[in-house]
Amino acid sequence: MSVVVELNRWVQQDWMALAACKGQTQWFFAPHGEQADARERREGVAMQICLSCDVLLECRDYARRNREQGFWGGENDEERVEVRRAARRAAERVAVSA
Repeated sequence: MSVVVELNRWVQQDWMALAACKGQTQWFFAPHGEQADARERREGVAMQICLSCDVLLECRDYARRNREQGFWGGENDEERVEVRRAARRAAERVAVSA
């Protein structure tokens, strides 16, 4: 089963055809050497596109599951890392209290 899951990661997902960002990768992936101000502006444009997207949640879930880089589903890399950390902390609290 893990082989199938891994293979599916590298093929286009059905929801991707419906993504509002299709053809606009310049807003979702940082160019080499991008400065903080430029990143904030670029991600602001990306967020506006994401907020109009019918598949935002599918995109976010995909990026979280596959540890994608870039701006996916209204989240940047750091936001996804923080989601993983928060989930890990919550799981640790549950394990300690059990």
